[in-house]
Amino acid sequence: MAIYIISEAKPKLGALVKQASAGETVYLLNGKDMVALVPAHPTIDVSSNLNVPGVNERLAASEQTPSAPWTHGDARRLAKRVLRRKPVQ
Repeated sequence: MAIYIISEAKPKLGALVKQASAGETVYLLNGKDMVALVPAHPTIDVSSNLNVPGVNERLAASEQTPSAPWTHGDARRLAKRVLRRKPVQ
């Protein structure tokens, strides 16, 4: 198990990913936040020559989906829409 402060980890990120891929548990600390690097096992083939602009566009588009974090006022708008549709008894 290895624990690194984020500022220490930045220059070593490639090596830390290799460690995690080999099965070692690697934790990164950023203030009170802690995350673990874990190996991923994608169900699809991932090209080593990723189209970075294309990936960034897909990530940006995913932020506009219903699975994106709620913004201020989303719950209020949703509640008003539900109340308008629900008949009052």
